[in-house]
Amino acid sequence: MSPDEVRKIREKMEMTPEDFAYFLGLSGYGSVMNIENGVRRPNKFVIKVLRFLKSLPIAKAKKLIEEINKFDTK
Repeated sequence: MSPDEVRKIREKMEMTPEDFAYFLGLSGYGSVMNIENGVRRPNKFVIKVLRFLKSLPIAKAKKLIEEINKFDTK
């Protein structure tokens, strides 16, 4: 998955880098920026999650994110 694809998915979900990092279990803004800028690659699980989100209609993907975020671990 390319850095641009990751950015497009995040933007499609209308998520900030911080929210996206939290949802994906990343350490924060910097992790997302490193992935989106090609400095690092997401791990295999994150790639699977992103591909799954990408395959869903936008409303369904957003609803899924909303439901998953109910299991807040902050």
